[in-house]
Amino acid sequence: MVRHLRRVLSLAVLGLLAGVVTACASQAPSARPPEKLYFAIKMEQDGRPVGAPRLLGFEGRRLFAEKWTPGASLPDYRLLLQPREEGSGYGVSLDLELPSGRAQGRLGLLHGEERTIALDARTRLTLLVMRVDSPEFRALMRLSGNAAQSPGTI
Repeated sequence: MVRHLRRVLSLAVLGLLAGVVTACASQAPSARPPEKLYFAIKMEQDGRPVGAPRLLGFEGRRLFAEKWTPGASLPDYRLLLQPREEGSGYGVSLDLELPSGRAQGRLGLLHGEERTIALDARTRLTLLVMRVDSPEFRALMRLSGNAAQSPGTI
């Protein structure tokens, strides 16, 4: 009788341990490193350009850009991007601070897609996002390099 109870108890403990190991394995974070991303941004207020930073960052990590005019008491802009993988694309939360105020928004984009969002009645932001390790990004960098060598071209 005691032997039978020990055997049942041992099997129950083994079953419980197997369940815990399986649950932990299925909830483990993916071993995939965060995707390296390229962001091309154009900011306008009242139809005038405010800034056009080009940034490199990582999916799932905050990215911050700031531009100051020498001697100014406030920055020309402060921009915070928060990209997250969403299905086959990316969701990007935007927080833009200008001397005239702060505006926020959110965009969903596919790799290589460019979209424009009106953050408020006066402020528009255009965003392009690309995976750095992609043929499209390499082609863009080749085109950008050629444009820099030929003055007067875009």
